[in-house]
Amino acid sequence: MTKEEAARLLSILLHDLTKEWRKEKIHSDVLEVIMQLRIQAADNERYSANLLDQIAFAGESAHALKQIWGYMLRERTFLSPTTMEAMLTDAQRVIHRRLPELVARYGRAFAEIADETERKRQLERSYSALLLFNRIATDFLFQFVREENEREASAFFAADPNELLEVFHHLCSVYASRLLEGLEVD
Repeated sequence: MTKEEAARLLSILLHDLTKEWRKEKIHSDVLEVIMQLRIQAADNERYSANLLDQIAFAGESAHALKQIWGYMLRERTFLSPTTMEAMLTDAQRVIHRRLPELVARYGRAFAEIADETERKRQLERSYSALLLFNRIATDFLFQFVREENEREASAFFAADPNELLEVFHHLCSVYASRLLEGLEVD
C-alpha cells in the first residue's frame, strides 16, 4: 500500500468516524474543559501554568497513542481494547512522573510570546487542538481493533508503519483543525 493509498483510506475512515460530530458540540465540550481550568486557577498566571501542564500531558498522550498504533502496525497485530487501555494508562503514569521536565520543554514554544494575553490565547488554541486530536486518535484506535473492522483494518499492515503514522498524525490534526474552526475562547 502506497502512502497516498493509505492517506486516502485513512481520510475516508476519519471522515466516517467524525461525520456525526457537530462543531457546536465539539466547541461546547472544549469550552467546558477550558472554563474548568479557568475556574480552578487563582489568577491568569496560574491559569497559563495549568494550560501548559495540560498541553504537555496531552501532547505526550498523543505521542503514546501513536506509539500504540505503531506497535500494532509493526507487529501486524490487533490489541484488545483492554490491552490498549492498559498501555495508555502505563504511558500516562510515566508522563505524570516526567511532567516537570516535559512542561519545561513544551513551555519553550510559548516563552517567546511577550504579550501575556496572546500567550494565553496560544496556549488555549494549542490545548484545544490537542484535546480534539487525542479524541479523534483514541476513537480511531478503538474502532481499528473492533473485531468487525479487523479485515478492512488489516489492509494498513501492508503500508510502511512510519509513513502511515506520519499520515495519521497529519490527518488527525487536519480533522481537529476543521472541527475547531470558529471556536472563540474569550
